[in-house]
Amino acid sequence: MIIKRISCKVKEGYKETFYEYQKQWNPLSKVKGFLGQIGGWSITQPLTACVYSFWENQTDYNIFMEKEHDSIFIDSGQETTCDSIDVSVFHQKLRVPGVEENIGNIVRIAKYIRVAMSKVKEDKLIHFVNMQEEVWNTGMQKSEGILGGTCALSQKQSNEFLVLTGWESKSYHQRYMVEHFPGLLKTAKPKNEVLELTGEQFKVEEAWRVCPKAY
Repeated sequence: MIIKRISCKVKEGYKETFYEYQKQWNPLSKVKGFLGQIGGWSITQPLTACVYSFWENQTDYNIFMEKEHDSIFIDSGQETTCDSIDVSVFHQKLRVPGVEENIGNIVRIAKYIRVAMSKVKEDKLIHFVNMQEEVWNTGMQKSEGILGGTCALSQKQSNEFLVLTGWESKSYHQRYMVEHFPGLLKTAKPKNEVLELTGEQFKVEEAWRVCPKAY
């Protein structure tokens, strides 16, 4: 699976305009290989829009980018509302288990998204993935309200990982942070392997949710 992360820094005074333009991505629903798109406003940076799209494989994603992306983007008018647009592409290494088996259902249901991005020491890459599978995945799976997600590796940076999880609500995620996260952090000891850790969280904007016609 391919995961595309789009971070848009919206100009002051253009937030409502961007919101309306982002609603115009529904044509994605008919594109071959498209699994879903979800987005919202960053909790910590109110003028940053966070958007994630998911694709079955690299071939389908490449064909979309070559043949269809530009026409949708130009028609949306979004470029005029942003100071910057940062795009990065990842491929899945591990599935984060939850009550939903596939990313399409997570996109369709999730109300809240948490993303952690880690730059990992080169000699700790395998250990990082093992900790995600053995500690974080196991621990998060015990949390009420987690739908599931993905652990993915950047296509450009060999040591950059993205972990995205979908939740039934913000309150379920907050409960996880109180009841489970501290213990998992103590066990995993990410400071031993991570050079830089950033992240973002957002409440899903219902009008930005795009699901493929198959769902």
